[in-house]
Amino acid sequence: MNYRRVMRHWAPLAAGGLLVLLALPGRAWAQSGGQRGSLDAGDISTLFNIVLVLAIGVFILVEGLLIFALVRYRRRSRDEMPEQVHGNNRLEVGWTLGSAVLVIILFFFTLGFYQQPRGLPQTGDVLTVEVTGNTWFWEFHYPDTGVRTTGEFNVPAGQPVVLEITSRDVQHSFWLPELAGKVDAIPGRVQRLWFQVDEPRIYVGQCAEYCGLRHYDMPIRLNVLPVQEFAAWMSEQAAAVAAAQEVDLEVEAAGLTGNVAAGQALYTALGCVACHSLDGTPGVGPSYLGLGERAGTVIEGYSAEEYVRESILRPCDYVVEGFNCVMPQNYGDQLSAQDLADLVAFTLSN
Repeated sequence: MNYRRVMRHWAPLAAGGLLVLLALPGRAWAQSGGQRGSLDAGDISTLFNIVLVLAIGVFILVEGLLIFALVRYRRRSRDEMPEQVHGNNRLEVGWTLGSAVLVIILFFFTLGFYQQPRGLPQTGDVLTVEVTGNTWFWEFHYPDTGVRTTGEFNVPAGQPVVLEITSRDVQHSFWLPELAGKVDAIPGRVQRLWFQVDEPRIYVGQCAEYCGLRHYDMPIRLNVLPVQEFAAWMSEQAAAVAAAQEVDLEVEAAGLTGNVAAGQALYTALGCVACHSLDGTPGVGPSYLGLGERAGTVIEGYSAEEYVRESILRPCDYVVEGFNCVMPQNYGDQLSAQDLADLVAFTLSN
């Protein structure tokens, strides 16, 4: 047997088949058709499957014709010149019409998908989460309680969840592949999507719009918790927010003056030194060096004292660019009103 000849004939066909097999696992990135709780996930999955089937058919046809031409019209000897073909009007018209038919089919399937009603759930028991894209992290705010998280958020199983998505700076794209597709996060505009997951589970996603140098570092993690576990978590977080607000109001009402030396002692005793340097060296959190000069310009309408105080009591409200919120929400529980004033005074002295 002439193995070289066999390989020359069948290698292109084997390579084409391998490419088809490699293309099929891409289905794993499609929205899961088994996720019935999302408004759009099943429809998106169906539309994806239609496009995938048509694309595979076109791929097999084109690659099959290419392989046929390579085998049928190959040069069989050094002196042979394969038959030269300079055009086939019937084939070219048929190929053009066939492509147009495929585009029309896809157009009508897609049009039908977009014409379906996509209203928000009408039940009264709906959890709303405000999602804000930042460079480069996601912020999640529960407006009913004031709780904020970054990077990941929790929702209860079996309850409709409405996400109100926007951006604070540049355009991002919120993408949880297995739930409801991706939605652009656009500055100055709020876009909504909803889903309902009936079983506790973890979903992961990613920013799907290039937004700068650290675009890669914007993962999304959704924790679907049992109802009681979510309620306990929300109660704990809401209590921490309320306690911080009480301390904040107490400081404002008392008009306390901070002591820099006492604040420096708290900086060491509370472990702030582990995350915030005084010499400009970046750590888990931003350095305090020069903070006194820039704190009053970070948030419009906030004085330097207000900005630093809010950052201590509600650390996830305003996260410095390039850092994630890892400071506990209940950090303010450890501080009296005077302690907070002292810590703010020391922080601004750098």
